[in-house]
Amino acid sequence: MNQPPRGWHPQQQHGWQQPPPQQGWQPYPQRPPKKSKAPLIAAVVVGLFVIGGLVAGLVTYLDVHKDGGEPKRANALPSLCGNISEVALAKARTTNPNTLGSHESEMSGTKSTTCSWNQTKGVDGQGYRSVDVYVTRGEKDIDFDRLVAQHMDTRGTPQQKPLDGLGDQATAVLVEGNSALTDIWILVRKGDATVKVDYAGWDAGFISHTKPNVADFEAAAKGLAEEMVAKI
Repeated sequence: MNQPPRGWHPQQQHGWQQPPPQQGWQPYPQRPPKKSKAPLIAAVVVGLFVIGGLVAGLVTYLDVHKDGGEPKRANALPSLCGNISEVALAKARTTNPNTLGSHESEMSGTKSTTCSWNQTKGVDGQGYRSVDVYVTRGEKDIDFDRLVAQHMDTRGTPQQKPLDGLGDQATAVLVEGNSALTDIWILVRKGDATVKVDYAGWDAGFISHTKPNVADFEAAAKGLAEEMVAKI
């Protein structure tokens, strides 16, 4: 039997062998896609809008609720203006005398007096109030109906209401428009004198001005007219 030469050993086959890996360029593994920043940007934008809205709302709220008065003046008004008491002025929230709007004049036996008040800072509250009282004495042949008609011909929506027990004739004219500003005139004739009270204002709502309660508004204006009429 033939034997293989010494030193020689048969190479054992272990099946097909895989070729060694190639040493060339290998593909670089792909990076995961970047996350979109759009949701973050949208959240930031929404947040800025919310903050801006809150700031704007706060500014509006503070503006609406600010004290509408001015420091108390020591102005001397015409003596006739003293017919109206501090109590009535406080009820109308108009305790600050206004010299610039007050004056007195006389012509051809007719004497005219204007008394003006507005709000006192720290005393008369928020919102807005002002009052002017016009007194004319010595008039002849007073046409009261014509006087009322003049005040009905005004902007807004005037409403007329007769008042009993005040002078010889008395009427209230309420003027309301689209804004919160409310204006009421109390018109009175007593003998040869007329008294006109012009009372105007608005109240502070939550974030806007609101119309005052009409009954309270009328009562304050009527109280001023009653005190003036009682002493002329």
